[in-house]
Formats: sequence, C-alpha cells, structure tokens
Amino acid sequence: MISETLHHVLLKAAFSTVSCGRTLRALKILEQEQWLDRGKVDQLQAERLSNLLLHAYEHVPYYHRTLRGTAVIASNRRVQVNKFSDIPLLDKAIVRQCFDDLKSDDLAHRKWYCNTSGGSTGEPVRLVQDKHYLDWARAVKIMFDQWSGYSIGSRKVLLWGSERDLFVGREMAKVKVSRWLKNEVWLNAFRMTPRQMRLFVDRINTFRPLQILAYAESIYQFSRFIEGKNLKVYSPKAIMSEAGTMFPHMRETMERVFKAPVFNCYGSREVGDMACECNQHMGLHISLPTHYVEVLREDGTPAEPGESGEVVVTSLINYAMPLIRYRIGDMAIWADEPCSCGRSWPLLAEVTGRVTDAFAKRDGGVVVPEYFIHLIGVVLNTGWIHKYQIIQEDYDSVRVLLVPQESAEDVQERHSEEISEIAEKIRLVMGEACRVEFEFVEDILPTASGKYRYTISKVTDRAREDQNVK
Repeated sequence: MISETLHHVLLKAAFSTVSCGRTLRALKILEQEQWLDRGKVDQLQAERLSNLLLHAYEHVPYYHRTLRGTAVIASNRRVQVNKFSDIPLLDKAIVRQCFDDLKSDDLAHRKWYCNTSGGSTGEPVRLVQDKHYLDWARAVKIMFDQWSGYSIGSRKVLLWGSERDLFVGREMAKVKVSRWLKNEVWLNAFRMTPRQMRLFVDRINTFRPLQILAYAESIYQFSRFIEGKNLKVYSPKAIMSEAGTMFPHMRETMERVFKAPVFNCYGSREVGDMACECNQHMGLHISLPTHYVEVLREDGTPAEPGESGEVVVTSLINYAMPLIRYRIGDMAIWADEPCSCGRSWPLLAEVTGRVTDAFAKRDGGVVVPEYFIHLIGVVLNTGWIHKYQIIQEDYDSVRVLLVPQESAEDVQERHSEEISEIAEKIRLVMGEACRVEFEFVEDILPTASGKYRYTISKVTDRAREDQNVK
C-alpha cells in the first residue's frame, strides 16, 4: 500500500493545476472565514447576497421579472437586502417550468455544465452550474472533511450507491486512477447482500480507512449487520454521514459498532454541501459564506430556535443558474445555543426529514416523522424487524411496510401484541377512525439518490402538487 504521505504529495501536485488551484484558494478563504466574529461574517454574507441578487436581476430573465415586482432592487439598482423576504419562494416545479429563463445570459463566458437533483421524491430537476460554483462546493466539502480529522490523501472508504454516480466494478480507467490517487475505496451501497457486506468488512479491515463516508441508512444497516453477525470491523477516525436523515438510534448503533464518532453532513445536488457537524457535535454549522439558509413556518415567517420549519436555501456561489429562496424539501430546527468550538456560523440542531415525510391530519394538524421513527425504533431493538416504511395513503388510512427478520407467518404469530401496539399508537395521533394496514415485504429500496424514506405522506404530496398547479 502506498504511504499516506505519497498520496498527499501526489494530490497536492494535482491540486496545483490552475483548475484545482482555485479550489484550494477558496478553501483557504473558508478556513479563515469560519473563525470571523458573527458581525463580520454576517456583513460578508450580505455583500455576497447583494452581488448575487444584482447579477440575477441584470442577467437572469426569471429574476429580472420577479425582482422588478419587489422592493429588493431600488430604482438606482441598489440592492436592499433587508427586503430579501419579499422574493417569492422557488421550488422544483418552477425550475422545471422556467428552466431556460433561470439560466444566466452570460453562460457563453462561463465554464458551465448540467447537473440533476437526486430526485429523492421521485422528481429530479435539471440544473446549470459553473466552474466557480464547483470550486467553492469542493472547498466546502474539503473543509467539512477536515472538521472530522480527515485530510487530503488520507485513506477513505465510500459506502455509496447513487445510480447516477456509481456502478462499482464497471468504472472507466480514468475513474479508477482518480480513486487510487485520492486513496479511496468505493463499496456499492446498492449491492448490500449478506455476502457483499461480509466482503465489505474484509475490505475495510484490510484498507484501514481514516474516514468512512456513507449514506445514513446504508451505514446504519451495515452496522446492524456487523453487530448481528458478531463481526469485528476496523474503527476509523470518523464516519461522515450524508444523503439521509440521521436519527439518534442510528447514530448510537453506528458509534457502538465502529467505535468512532459520527459526523452528520447536510447538502444536496442543487446547492452542494451546506452544513456539517464539527467535533463538538452540538449541531450542524451552516456555511454562511456560501449559503443563505432560512427555516420557515408554514405561513412563511422565520421559525424560532427549537421550532421545526421548512428549509429554504439560497446558493451564494452559483451565478450560472441562481437558486434564490429555493424550497429544498427538508424540515429542520435551529439550535438554541452557539457551538462551543468558537465558530460563529449558526447551527441547525437537526435536519428532521423531508417536508413530505410529515403526516397531515384532516383538521389541519401535522404529525412529524420523528413520532413514527421513535415508535418503530423501539420495536427495532427487539430484533424482529429489519426495515420499515410508513405510508399515509389518505387522512384516515396508513399502510405499514415491514421487512421481517423471520418469516411473515412467524412474525404475525409471535409478535401480534407488538403489531397491535404499533397500530394503536398510530391511531393515537392520527385518530381512532384511522385504518392501519400491515404489509410484509422482502425489501424496501432507497430512492434513486440513495436516500431512504421512513415515512411518506401521499396527502402532503398531493397538497404540494395542487399548490404548484395553482
């Protein structure tokens, strides 16, 4: 095995190119900005937001029309950032409908490319991003890795499996060389059979990575397999969890099995990585220099710390197709207190799941997904359920999919009391008239982006579709 030092030297040489050099310059700026006091970083963010808004007004047809109808751009073309909340929210439906009008008219002078969202709700969207965006997005990712103790060239295992990104074993030679140079081993999270997972354990034990990067659900299921089979696995310095909601019972299992801290990272294809835990694990720091993040109540007003709301993101680094006040589809909660690490960047206490994961009640009430996660999580610890998914078909109809550890017949016979208790507790929050049906299935697959949805509300889905039509 080539030494860490040599990999580090080779990667540094690769990063010395003009292209990658811009990433390193952006990284150096971020490394300094993370320690600025809050007043300075707020001023910095406001300047970058102002520049983005002026560019959008002057070069993006959609925003020229949209901002002209607000007080954000004054008559002298001065940007009034304090009027930012007057800008209408952007969502996937608008991006699809107005794709051409959302592109900057100066693309001919940019090194741009098309990307697509992961489509965790089954609705991917096309995006335009440019080299400037890519350089800063890479810098943010490298900085977040550094928070976990990882440095460029250190050994890393990726338990990944996006259909768009990965077909392990069929990579082009260029991809294989790139992964060798980066000192990475990729394991396909879409091929997690018992045999494959045993091979994954062997590969990790041989490679001895400093960091494991993985989908939240994939590394959780892998951890349960290792523990269930009483296997020994190498302990990395850190586990970086992405692409999925990290619930407490998942973190506890991962840290118990791998004997390593879990770092929760939050991002998306549309805007890149935007928040991550530092080594104090008091919440996820928002990258203020690159992202303007709002957490909004249903009426559009800002949520208070401790209060769950919808995440709305403005990418400050993508001028090719600005996404301003973009509804990313997630729910989150601001932390009550600043982090003890000394960074002034604000904290999300947690990302609680997709907007469409919350169940809607006929009387207008909402049941957050954490209720069901906790309910089934208790049952998971008894060992007879492998996976589950709870689907709200209608206001008074809930379907529970279960992947049993044993045969469905045995589960129904031995665990009828637990099944009845689950149904009873679902009716407790959804109403006594709610019909709860259980369905035993062989597997529950993740979405095309690798994310796993524990709860799905078709009622909420339909409501958002109706809202988009209007």
